Amino acid sequence: MGLARKIAVPKAVRKNFTMSDDTVKELDFLAGLLRKKQSQIIQELIHRESEAHRNELRLAKLEQMKGAFTGLIGDGQSIQRMKSERIL
Repeated sequence: MGLARKIAVPKAVRKNFTMSDDTVKELDFLAGLLRKKQSQIIQELIHRESEAHRNELRLAKLEQMKGAFTGLIGDGQSIQRMKSERIL
């Protein structure tokens, strides 16, 4: 006889929010068109939007690092500034 294992279930938090009638109609349209629940549509849109913003932030960080690995000092950079940023 095996022991029952506990399975980690992700926590789900229910957030009630209001939206305009037009938004509700659009949500109903999307749910019917994609054959998904309204909550699934909202979750997917939130995840897609947040991932897009994360990618923008990552790209901005990469652009800041431009030239850092070539040994060249980028525009607006100086050795003094690089040293002061390293201390922080």
